[in-house]
Amino acid sequence: MRPRHIRTVAVLILLGGCSAGGDDPAASADGWSIAPGFYSNVAQGADNGEYRGVEVHLAEGSESKTIEIVRCDGWCGQVERQPLRRGLNGVSFAFVAGERTVDVAITPDGADTVELTADWGDGVVSQPLKRVAGPVGLAAARGAPPAE
Repeated sequence: MRPRHIRTVAVLILLGGCSAGGDDPAASADGWSIAPGFYSNVAQGADNGEYRGVEVHLAEGSESKTIEIVRCDGWCGQVERQPLRRGLNGVSFAFVAGERTVDVAITPDGADTVELTADWGDGVVSQPLKRVAGPVGLAAARGAPPAE
């Protein structure tokens, strides 16, 4: 093969790996998904009845347009409902808590677990949330009994 043909083949091979979508999240995120449901690490203390943890609801999984989240620290506070953005590795959203904006990223971590990463004011923290049958923290925040 002549050098000119070798260069042409090399360029075609390199271009073959490129897509018109570039780093467009919608075009590049086909390798992951999050199942619809409630994801939570909220637990109620046996001795004091206080709720602690975080819970999210993705009604349509990673295809959801919005997300509901509640953070429980002794009690479950206000439920936030925010628009969801789909990215290369997961979904993200932001909300205002007090005088700060909290940016939250959620990435799949197995069939029934997601990893939630956020800076709640004490530095960035990642924590696993397991898929649960129904709301616990979201139910408590709304004054309803938690799902069994």
